[in-house]
Amino acid sequence: MKIGIFSLSCCEGCSVEFLNLEGKILEVLERFNIGEFRLAMDSRESVDIAFVEGAPTTAEEVKKLLGIRKNAAVLVALGSCATSGGVLKLANGVPRRMAFEVYNGKPPTMPVDVRPISDYVPVDYMLPGCPFSREEMLELLTCILLEKEFRLQEKSVCVECSLRENACLLERGELCMGPVTRAGCGAVCPSAGSPCSGCRGAYGDANWRAHIRTLREMGFTEEEIEDAYSIFMGEVAREVSSWLHEE
Repeated sequence: MKIGIFSLSCCEGCSVEFLNLEGKILEVLERFNIGEFRLAMDSRESVDIAFVEGAPTTAEEVKKLLGIRKNAAVLVALGSCATSGGVLKLANGVPRRMAFEVYNGKPPTMPVDVRPISDYVPVDYMLPGCPFSREEMLELLTCILLEKEFRLQEKSVCVECSLRENACLLERGELCMGPVTRAGCGAVCPSAGSPCSGCRGAYGDANWRAHIRTLREMGFTEEEIEDAYSIFMGEVAREVSSWLHEE
């Protein structure tokens, strides 16, 4: 099977993480042939599986994404920018005048609204995270080879923190998104002493109302809470904002 890794607007951190599979990548290549990978080789052939990192920020990138979808049997949204818009969505709130100045007087090419790639094309699988989980990548490839169902975890990062016996950062007064964030990263940030930023997005049964009430009781402002949810929690951010202002 031939796979391709395609980059839209992003830091290309997911491409680098793919290379970080190191020894495992050799096992992958025994089963898969890489037909497109900008950091390694260049090809325009059709692929069986297209991994797309980043999000479209120009009309040209939207056209590129449509072409990738047309030439791929399976399309995987790779990383937070592809699955939710990621940090690129922060540009949605930047006034055009400010964007004009940021681009040194050149007309900005960013569209009004940065969105996940699933808003443009059908997506078969998602590997969230900034960057994605290597273990989930290998699991997905194995499931595709064996024609098995692949599922993301439907539990919170807090579960992984508990398994690793981490001290709760919320209890230490930190604005941590772990209680509402999809597990699968191994609680890597809290394990290093940094609050979870929610880069894997919200899991299905996330009780974000209870999370917000807790944050309020801790003294965090509505603006701070909205900012925390706005980066990676696109699926609930608008509802969170509306609910905050109704309370």
